[in-house]
Amino acid sequence: MTKSLYQALLRLYPWDYATAFSADMTTAFNEACEEQRRRGSFACFVTSGLAGLMLGAGREWLAKLTTDRSVRGRYLPDLRMMRPVGVSRELWFGSPEREDNAGSTITAE
Repeated sequence: MTKSLYQALLRLYPWDYATAFSADMTTAFNEACEEQRRRGSFACFVTSGLAGLMLGAGREWLAKLTTDRSVRGRYLPDLRMMRPVGVSRELWFGSPEREDNAGSTITAE
């Protein structure tokens, strides 16, 4: 349950930050959980870890919303807008009108 709660709370971060760092943060959290279970101080660790995650998400949003984009350089590439590997520039950047016209080869009789 703790791991799923942690992964759900990672969604509080801005999407670009979460995309870049959530896998590493989850791995580090899972390893630290196992270490704390062996030591016997698991409950205290989880409480402080989850609180730290929420504070970190708040700080990232504050930085994202209060600093000019051109100065801070904290915007990561928008992976949703990047052209996938193997898709030609012409196809990816082609206009929808051109695609509609190119696809219709049936002529009216």
